[in-house]
Formats: sequence, structure tokens, C-alpha cells
Amino acid sequence: MSKVGIRKILVNSRTWSTAIRSSSASACSNSLSYSTTCSTSNATSPAVVAAENTRLLPKRFSSVAVRYDDDDDDDDDDVYSDDSIKISSQLLDEIAAASNHCDTCTCDDNKKQDSEHAVTTSAVVNPRFPCGNEHHEDEVNPLPPPLPEPKYSVHKRILPPTLTAFSSEKGKDFLKEALFVDGTAESYWKLTEQFINQSDPAFCGVTTLLMCLNAMCIDPNIRWRGGWRYYGNEEVLLDRCCLSTERIRRMGITLEDFCQLGRCQGLNVELKRPEPLEKSGDNDEKKTTGYTLDEFRNDVRSVLSDKKQYPLLVVSFSRHALGQTGDGHFSPVGAYHEASDQVLILDVARFKYAPYWVGVEDLYRALQEEDSVTHKPRGWFLLYPPKNHACQHQTQEDRRPVEVVPHVGDKDICPVSSIKIDFCKANPKSLHHQ
Repeated sequence: MSKVGIRKILVNSRTWSTAIRSSSASACSNSLSYSTTCSTSNATSPAVVAAENTRLLPKRFSSVAVRYDDDDDDDDDDVYSDDSIKISSQLLDEIAAASNHCDTCTCDDNKKQDSEHAVTTSAVVNPRFPCGNEHHEDEVNPLPPPLPEPKYSVHKRILPPTLTAFSSEKGKDFLKEALFVDGTAESYWKLTEQFINQSDPAFCGVTTLLMCLNAMCIDPNIRWRGGWRYYGNEEVLLDRCCLSTERIRRMGITLEDFCQLGRCQGLNVELKRPEPLEKSGDNDEKKTTGYTLDEFRNDVRSVLSDKKQYPLLVVSFSRHALGQTGDGHFSPVGAYHEASDQVLILDVARFKYAPYWVGVEDLYRALQEEDSVTHKPRGWFLLYPPKNHACQHQTQEDRRPVEVVPHVGDKDICPVSSIKIDFCKANPKSLHHQ
């Protein structure tokens, strides 16, 4: 198998799903009905390729050698054993189209990447975590102190009068008009199906992402409970992650952390920051640019009316700026009411504030508040599912034997994990960034 052939398999990432087939079930991770060989060996013998596949796979699977045909011509001189197959370019494309593998393992379907980005597995030193880090966050930086113990107990907070309660008569009218008149509540259905409460006071960011991943029907490819592959709690999201769960519990996450976590799960994440607030003493030379109020409103309309890509909108805002208690907070946006120019915040801290409507201009002002950690304005995220990902109203269950799907906390058994790390969008050292 030539390096040119395997290079095409690796770089044109939608063709990863090729090489090993189990006779009884799909193997490995990410909706695999097919899996890939990790080797970039230049050996041309099918027996050598089959032997390499066998070494990489768990013994319980039977391997099928795959040779990538570098050209479209059929070569009658190629001889293969009964347990090996030859895959042409056309068949390879058909296999890739039938598999969700690349759609959910964060590889980038970017055909502009070319042959100089070939990966030689034997030469790659694989990092411990998909983000490319060799060390866990707690191994590098000491943990911050725990959050202080509360002085009193509270049962919910009173919603400020500038906000409209979701369950109020006015709030109900806003939703009906957004759904059936404006057509700007497409996200509402998916998000409310998966609406959850954050399990810890500082988990608003990871819980928001958890909710969005379930709303987009992303398969975590690890078992949460029993045989269920589902983002059932924050532990599933943070499994095999270099970000520290305890650190997040004590101080939350930044906007950059949110992007990294989303990309590690296969989402396309775009972060936008508003124009910063003017401060006394600022001069024109030091001013940084950001997105305007009108641009934010356009994103709100665009995302919440999109019936094709099914994107989601997440905001990171200052609670204090909205008259609430606390400060930095993440939550998804479920709907937009055109006449009143208000959006529905599906607040993941339901123990504190139930969902509410807030004016777009007021929310934009809350996005402009500076994050005390990064000293930048807060902002909003446009989340898109992986390319070619389809999950709406699926008609067939994706079942796999439990022994091929690791449980939360188990060691990763996927033979292509190293390749996924090399192409991970969240890994700054990956080929995606070269």
C-alpha cells in the first residue's frame, strides 16, 4: 500500500472509515460499521496489511485487509486472499458516505490539505489527551481554593422586573408568535427535548454544551450507564479530557475552554465577541473591534430560523448586567420574538432562575461585560453539527455489542485514536492547524 494511497485516506478525512470489519458487529468508535487501519506502512503485500490490522484490533474481531487503489483503473494482476478486499476510489466514497465515523470524531473534511500532511504512525508520539496536551491540567497548575461555604439557604431567585418569565401569559404569547408567526424558534424543540439542570453551581458551561450535544444527537461513543451511549452528565463530556473536573467545579470554564470542549466532541464552534465597553482613559489606538449589536441580532435571527443545518446559539453573559445575582453564565437561546426584540434564555441553572425572555439590546450589553479571567468581553457561540451529520427522527437503532464500547472511565479501545488526535480541531498541534 503506497504512502500516496494512505495519505488520501487520512487527509481526506471522510474516507477514514475503511479497513476493518467485524463479522458480527461494528467495531470501535463513532458509529463504526467500518474502521480504519492506523498504519502508514508502504508495504504492498495484502498479507502485511492484514497482519498490521490484526495487531491493531482487539483479538475478538476478524480483520479484513484493505488496499487503497491509487488510480481508478482495475488491475487484474492484484491478487487478494479470501479474507481481504480491494476498495476502489468510488467504493471508498460510498463506504465513507454510509458511515458517521468522520462526522463524530472531529476530523476535518478539508480537501485543501494535501499530501505533505501524511502521518507516519510509528513516528508520532501521541499525547495523553485529544486536545494535544501531555499533562492533565491539575499536574501543571495547582487547584484554586474551593468555593466558600454559603451563609444561608435559598429556594430560587426572584426574576428582575426587566425580564419576562417564560411561564407568564406574556411569555407564553411570545413563544406562540415565535413558533407559528415569526418562525424563529427552530432551536426550541430540540433544546427542550434535552433541557437539563446543571449538577453543580459552576457547571453552567459544560452543562450547556452537554444539552446542545444531546439536542444535536451527537453520539459520545462511550457508555454513560448500562449500555446507553448518551451525554447523561458532565462526567461523560469530560471523560479523557485534559480539563480538570474539580477545577471547573471551583472556577467554571472560559469561552476558549467551551470552544475546545465542543470541538473535541466533533462540533463546529464559532466564537464571536461584541464590541468592548468604552472605558475612561481608552484611546482610539488601543480600541479593539468586535461584532456590533446588529450583527448579533442577525445571528440570532439566522440561527433560530435555520431549518437546514440545525445550528444552536449559546450566550456567555454577565448576570449582574441583567439585574440578576452572580456574574458570568452560559446558557442556550431557544427562540426570538421579533415584535418585542426579545430572546428566550433556557437557563441551565433552573434551581436559580427558570427560563425567561430578555431584550436583545440588554443581552448584548451583558455580553460586553469583561471576563475577569481573560479580561476580554464575553460573547456568543454558533454551534454547528459535524458535516454530513444527520440525526433528526432516525428510523434505525445504532446497536453495538457492549464489549466494543468503553464505559466512562475505561481505557480507550479504538485503534484509530491516535489518528483522531492528530486531526482533532481542538489540538493546536494537529495537522488541522498546519
